[in-house]
Amino acid sequence: MPSGRTHDRITWICLPLVALFGSFLTQHLGLTLLMMGGFLFGGLMFGPDLDVRSLQSKRWGYLGWIWWPYRRYLRHRSWLSHGPLAGTLVRLLYLGLWVAISTFLALEVAATIGYVLTWQDLGDDLSQNLWTYRGIGFALAIGIELGAMSHVIADWLVSSWKRARKHPRKRRK
Repeated sequence: MPSGRTHDRITWICLPLVALFGSFLTQHLGLTLLMMGGFLFGGLMFGPDLDVRSLQSKRWGYLGWIWWPYRRYLRHRSWLSHGPLAGTLVRLLYLGLWVAISTFLALEVAATIGYVLTWQDLGDDLSQNLWTYRGIGFALAIGIELGAMSHVIADWLVSSWKRARKHPRKRRK
């Protein structure tokens, strides 16, 4: 398996390819930049190795503790952490849970100081904005998934190469 620094190098080396792909796919500079940002986030901070103590998990700094349950209950390199689409979806849902908990706590604090905002208000705003800005979410999601997949593909290639080198096929005479 490549080291964290190697994964970082792969992310930076692949960034121009993601830029080309994004500009071809979206034909829009802003969406291409969002895709590139998602790719960097997915490759450097939100990748599959959050299921172990890694360079990615250390980059979360003071918020790194939120990944402890994720590491505790997911086996390293399982399809739930390293699987195409599934791994990114699980991480997004997991992070979304923490965002929901934080939002709930913020609403409670706001209510104690006299500002009342209901879940209904948030839901109405969110559903309207999700539909209005779906292109932004799509560009970010593709970028995040591509960042994670660059990691998974590098792991797979190195593991396959090591296996082939360790167990060479016998040559026929």
